[in-house]
Amino acid sequence: MKVGILTLPLEDNYGGILQNWALQHTLKQLMHEPITIDYGLKYGWIRYFLSCGKTCLMRIKGISRSFPHRPRYGRYGSKFSNKFIHKQISKTEPVNIPTEDLLNKHEIDAIIVGSDQVWRPIYNTRIENGFIGFAPNFTGKRIAYAASFGVDNWEFSDEQTLICKELIKKFDAISVRESNGVSLCKEHFNVSAIHLLDPTLLVQRQDYFDLCKKVKPSNSFVAVYCLDMTDDKRKIIKDLALKKNLPIRLFGANKDAKLSIEQWLAMFRDAESVITDSFHGTIFSIIFQKPFYSIVNEGRGTSRFYSLLSSLGLAERMQSDFFDKGINWERVEKELSIFQKKSLDFLIYSLSK
Repeated sequence: MKVGILTLPLEDNYGGILQNWALQHTLKQLMHEPITIDYGLKYGWIRYFLSCGKTCLMRIKGISRSFPHRPRYGRYGSKFSNKFIHKQISKTEPVNIPTEDLLNKHEIDAIIVGSDQVWRPIYNTRIENGFIGFAPNFTGKRIAYAASFGVDNWEFSDEQTLICKELIKKFDAISVRESNGVSLCKEHFNVSAIHLLDPTLLVQRQDYFDLCKKVKPSNSFVAVYCLDMTDDKRKIIKDLALKKNLPIRLFGANKDAKLSIEQWLAMFRDAESVITDSFHGTIFSIIFQKPFYSIVNEGRGTSRFYSLLSSLGLAERMQSDFFDKGINWERVEKELSIFQKKSLDFLIYSLSK
């Protein structure tokens, strides 16, 4: 089956890129043909050259104007993220917004919406498109896999709620990434949903080792992956790292990335322990079985941290005094395997019924 994936735009969010890769990887193992709807293009080559020409003319007239960023693989983004996307992710041609014509052109039989915070209005400004509002006549399967609201409060306007409430009724199967997303769906959309895993947790650890196998291993260190650094976080990082008596390696992603996605993965692979305020940073600490401390990131959505860690019996990892305490990985793996089976069964059934 040709399965279109609708998630947030593939730009410089390493966690967002890897969850899309993971969902494609999983669908391929289930013998489907996934393709990501590549929307959110800032500008392509034609617009780039027109903008360069305009800049030259303005400079000739003495008007200061910067040259635009050069698109890579038809998109705006860092060389690191675009290289991985180009090599590892099957996708449509890049477009500004998804359209029904695009689905027809690629002969898509089913659309999976998710994962990531695709149902959070502040991240998806055309929120109705997150509910396939752009394709009213699409006759294939409509599935939400681990779609996320990101928070436990309702951020939709009244108008958005009314529109999306009608659109979600067309879905054949609905799952969300956070446990409170189940109640949000029931309360505001009057539909039933189930709580499932982020796609990155469906993939076996060895597959991630294979992705970063060409990256040379590093000596022991405390990995610090922090999206929004503050003075309070600096103090926590310093105090916890001192307890380990190991060097700190601070690294980032997004637009300030200095590591490829493969090198980014290897940081979790090689770390002695991890401190992070990132949801996917937390996930990859679990995947590579590293002692970790999650600093809950209030601005980017807290419910996903609580939902994931509580489900796996790791809620105490949000408390700094537990950083040095061991993790019963056998217990975690047992809980995770149950959740993985439930998530895979959902995909298998919803795509076959």
